[in-house]
Amino acid sequence: MRVLQILPQLNVGGVEKGTVELAKYLALHGHYPIVISNGGRLVRELQEHGIKHYTLPVHKKSPLSLLLVPKIIKILHKEQVDIVHARSRVPAILSYLAFKRYFQNLSLLKISSFVPSFITTAHGYYRKHLFSKIMAKGKIVICPSQIIARHMCYNFDLPIERIRIIPREVNLREYQFISPQQRDWKHPIIATIGRISPTKGQDIFLKAFREVLKIKPFARAWIIGTPSFGKEDYLSELELIVKRYGLENTVEFMGFRNDIPALLAKINILVQASRIPESFGRSIIEAQARGVYVVTSGSGGFREIIQDGKTGFLFPLEDDKSLGKILIKILKNPLGYEEIAINARRQVEEKFDHHKVYAQIIDVYNQVGQTLSILFIKLTALGDAVLSIPSIRAIRERFPKAKISLLTSDKVAEIFRNCPYVDEILIYPSKFKYLYIFRFLRKIRQIAPEISFDLQNNKLSRILAFFSGIYQRYGFVKGKLDFMINKKVNLPEFALPPVDQQLLLLSKMGIRNVDKELELWVDSEDLSRAQEFLNAYWLSKKQKLIGINISCSKKWKSKRWPFEKIIQLIEQLARYDLRAILLGTGEDLSTAIRITKSCSAKPINAVGKTDLGLLLALIYKCHVILTIDSAPLHIAAGLKVPVLALFGPTDPRRHLPPGDGVYFIWKKKSCSPCYRYQCNKKRSCMDEITVDEVKGKILEIIKLGY
Repeated sequence: MRVLQILPQLNVGGVEKGTVELAKYLALHGHYPIVISNGGRLVRELQEHGIKHYTLPVHKKSPLSLLLVPKIIKILHKEQVDIVHARSRVPAILSYLAFKRYFQNLSLLKISSFVPSFITTAHGYYRKHLFSKIMAKGKIVICPSQIIARHMCYNFDLPIERIRIIPREVNLREYQFISPQQRDWKHPIIATIGRISPTKGQDIFLKAFREVLKIKPFARAWIIGTPSFGKEDYLSELELIVKRYGLENTVEFMGFRNDIPALLAKINILVQASRIPESFGRSIIEAQARGVYVVTSGSGGFREIIQDGKTGFLFPLEDDKSLGKILIKILKNPLGYEEIAINARRQVEEKFDHHKVYAQIIDVYNQVGQTLSILFIKLTALGDAVLSIPSIRAIRERFPKAKISLLTSDKVAEIFRNCPYVDEILIYPSKFKYLYIFRFLRKIRQIAPEISFDLQNNKLSRILAFFSGIYQRYGFVKGKLDFMINKKVNLPEFALPPVDQQLLLLSKMGIRNVDKELELWVDSEDLSRAQEFLNAYWLSKKQKLIGINISCSKKWKSKRWPFEKIIQLIEQLARYDLRAILLGTGEDLSTAIRITKSCSAKPINAVGKTDLGLLLALIYKCHVILTIDSAPLHIAAGLKVPVLALFGPTDPRRHLPPGDGVYFIWKKKSCSPCYRYQCNKKRSCMDEITVDEVKGKILEIIKLGY
């Protein structure tokens, strides 16, 4: 794997040290690590191990930093990066924008072998504001502690499925255990390690240390670390406190040190007095590994490392008096707490050994690299929803491990309920649809798809795909917000079969020679309901069932076959012991009643009496379906039920689904196909279709003959 880590700088700090150690571990285990930062003391250590480092000012919180995005894009392409691992907010913003453009241009070959992914590590207890939301953009977000995981989940709307809790680590070879018995308790050293900042509470440490000197006048205090950027005044404040308390001879400001293991060999007690909930505490586990007693404020991730009285000591937040009492208690009987040091070392070995932690991180890299998240968007039109299944199936076959999600409407969602190719269905309300945009943007962002196929191609589907931050967005050029798709496909000027048209999007990705067969699934409960429905109409076991669909969209009056001819057909089919069942929506109930009343051979009237599940089951039980150009044509083809379609104003070459059992009659006139909703001619093309030829075709299909 080619792993790029990006962070502000490589100076002092747990994040910086962890980045370097992980890069070294990756290199040792056959991977190719790369680091981008503004530079710092630790760059030399990377270079000594042959690890490539790019120096860019990614630490600056300025709009001008966005000018770095093209440079990062060039690095991603040059290094052919597999994983981008962002470890801080400004670098995360820059690398995320670069990664989006990088992924947009990736080939099918690259994605098929390993899915390049953007990962973040939430190192801090970020405030809930727009600037921090970038840390929830990772395909996986690594959190060093449970408290940070909960914080990211509750405050940044991050699904728990995208969180991995992986703590900080320690190299146990560098941090050999030294028992408290082997330490100098006559001249004890009490230290605090970390960036010098008000949040780290070094002033609290100094106030508590003053109390220690009352019983241990030869004790010393070490403050190890340098000021955070912009916190130099706080260092001056600490120096003033030292002078005010007369601690000049006992307190030493050690500055930046890269020999922490050697210092911990001399330190007796480590204090971490943070004022805010910390995400973790790298210096804590390093001290525990070395056998140093640890005293910390009882907040944040510290509580997940320290069990009070078992692996360390806790004191209330910002309570220097309680801290002082705990230090005095330890110093009065230092060997009485040796079991705590032993327990702490054992915990570090079990949970924080760097081999175990880095193996977990590499597992995350491998996991995201093997999993592609894909979203299909098909919101309306029942028949078109059925036609989308070959495309979904083809993607599943090409990416068997992918997470495939489908955004569809409540009107057609039932079609996909038992679809084995879809992992998750998002059901969009069909009424007042623009009211739900923000709700569904949130849902799509939570599943974080990398690729979308817009099979709807309307304004709503464009908006949902674009503002969800999907990297590759496939869609047809139709003049409707086309700038919101970045993988554009032009429709040919000539007529294409419906499935072939949808498969054009896949061909843009490089997927060809797709099985075009339609496929649908009927629930066993719906089959039982269908049988009960038919039993109520005294359907004989000897009778064969002919489904006749009389419905289509209200506006498509030109598609309808005259109901008088439907009546004649039902009467003639009855002579062959063929029982008709009328299918359609409630809008055509009055027509269905007229047909039923006019027939001596009473058909089964299911018009307006079915939900989608029952409709599928009834069609499945038919021997032949007769339909105009509407959804039941595609449903029958998907269920492998022979279907005869009657075409007039529309072109069967564009709308006829594939399948061996699909037949059609088209009376093509000089004006066909006109695609007009209403025919103004005295005799329409649908009028030209005779009862005899429809009956003959049905009998031919079911092999009854004359």
